[in-house]
Amino acid sequence: MGFMGFGRKGLGQGFGRKGLGEPRAQDRLFGGSTPFDRFFAALSSERDLDKAGFSDLYRQSRALHDLTAEERGDLLADLADRPGLHDGNRDGASPRAKAAYHAHCCIYSQPVEVRAEHIGGLVKLLLGDERLRKQRYAQTSFDTLLTLIGSAIKQGGYLSSRDCEALSAMAAEIRGGNSSYRKADTKKMIARAEKLEKLAGVEVSATEFLLQRCEGAENPWAIEECERLNAQFWADLLAEVTVALEDIRRQTKGGAKAAWMRDGAAFAAAWPTVGDVAPRFAAWQDGGTALASLSQHNGKRTGFADPAAYRRLPGMIELAQAHSRYMWNSDQIPGLDVLADLENSDWTALVETLITQRRATRATAAWQKEALASCAPLGLELVEARLHDWLALFHTPALDKATYSDLCNGDRFAVAIDQLEAQHPDWPVRHADSVAALGRAVAMVLASEAQHGLCSALHTQLIRTDDYVYKNTRATEGVLGLRKPVYRRADGRSTYESRATWMRVSVQNEEFLRGAVWLVALMPDRARAIDALAKVAQTAATYMCAGDEGMRSKIVANAAIATLIAMGGSDIDQAVLRLSKVIENCTINPPLFKHLNAGA
Repeated sequence: MGFMGFGRKGLGQGFGRKGLGEPRAQDRLFGGSTPFDRFFAALSSERDLDKAGFSDLYRQSRALHDLTAEERGDLLADLADRPGLHDGNRDGASPRAKAAYHAHCCIYSQPVEVRAEHIGGLVKLLLGDERLRKQRYAQTSFDTLLTLIGSAIKQGGYLSSRDCEALSAMAAEIRGGNSSYRKADTKKMIARAEKLEKLAGVEVSATEFLLQRCEGAENPWAIEECERLNAQFWADLLAEVTVALEDIRRQTKGGAKAAWMRDGAAFAAAWPTVGDVAPRFAAWQDGGTALASLSQHNGKRTGFADPAAYRRLPGMIELAQAHSRYMWNSDQIPGLDVLADLENSDWTALVETLITQRRATRATAAWQKEALASCAPLGLELVEARLHDWLALFHTPALDKATYSDLCNGDRFAVAIDQLEAQHPDWPVRHADSVAALGRAVAMVLASEAQHGLCSALHTQLIRTDDYVYKNTRATEGVLGLRKPVYRRADGRSTYESRATWMRVSVQNEEFLRGAVWLVALMPDRARAIDALAKVAQTAATYMCAGDEGMRSKIVANAAIATLIAMGGSDIDQAVLRLSKVIENCTINPPLFKHLNAGA
């Protein structure tokens, strides 16, 4: 082949063109009267479908490649309702089912052109594919089908009222489906639902969004606000147990053995019985599993806990209570009753205004004007007071790495108190004056007996910190070795819900919070607005867990920082400086440094 023929398949076969001298594919295909029958005949002559394996169904075929774009449109419309269209890759599938599955999998990567009469089959394909309702990665086929349906409509095709109802129901199902932990995937599915609603001619108003999201987001596992009279006793006991466990670990670490390790009398003197907690020398000699768990890792991964930190735990419960009230990862708006009275039409109109800019990156002048107009019937002072009260549900107490670590400790300690009170209710009264002795006895029982019969909140890992490390980064610093709370649903089933999942803001609530951030900057009390924006930014930029998706809300943090800087003036400098020291994420803090450098 000459130089000028490089990249060509032969005469008349330039790049992207069919051979000029070749007959049309439909003239070459033999047998059958429908586009699928002709395709099946050609594919059967190319491959033995009886022996075709799983991977063969995903591999492109000449039978599909040699069709023109118009012929692929005929074939795609003819695939609707074909057996095996979505499950032709299963064991025992017939050759025709395998052919239908292969065509449906591979046709979307080839050029396709349709006519108006194809719209019925295309809509069936869109509605009948369960992957499009649940799987976030099935985007190519979804986008292609929507483009082809739009092309058919432009050529004179139309959607029936039944089609529009089915498309609207599909959009509602996608919106109501389980959201992904990755916010990008959730946004992708919401965008998919919006495209279906647009195709069906359904315009979802702010009122409808509000009706769908006003049912409340109270946390069923919130920490109960009650007086815990024995909190300091249990905190001191945990500290003493930690001190004694560390003493045991150090004495068993070296080669020389202490006297109490060899002699029963010395053991009894060093580790006396306290109440119903009786360390046994025989158990120490026979045991090995408990002691092994005490000495594992040797503290190199996360470090050893400071016993004094246990004594400070009672002061951390209130912090954990404040941030356990609502589930911010829900699609429902938390604490909406604090912000507005939805029985009042003026409040409803204002809340709807906060939802209207769902996909905007910043508040437009038109939106600001509309928001202030919605505030006028209610009075700016009342709106300002309620808006700050609602934002405080999110940002108070303000979080950073150290505060969030204390919050986690308070959360675990509140659950541990309930467990200890249930299993050892008499200890605070019986051992109020012998906490140190009780702690030593408990520590020895934990270190020597695997089946010790004590509360599960007491264990050998109390001497270690429990910070989760991922790629040499951590979201917390100094989380104590108390067990993580385990929550169950009302029907008794276990759940993976945790503090980190509750506090991460869902995509839906990110949009609403962003509207509240824009509105608070328009309120009369400028100093209070600056303080609120700084707290929102700091709290939203705090990591709940290590990893790319671990931040509470990058969207809200960016919105709060941008709004704060847009307010201008020298009175924001202190807030910006403080945020620049607290927020470490390099994708969020550049505007802060840019503002500080500009004013230098």
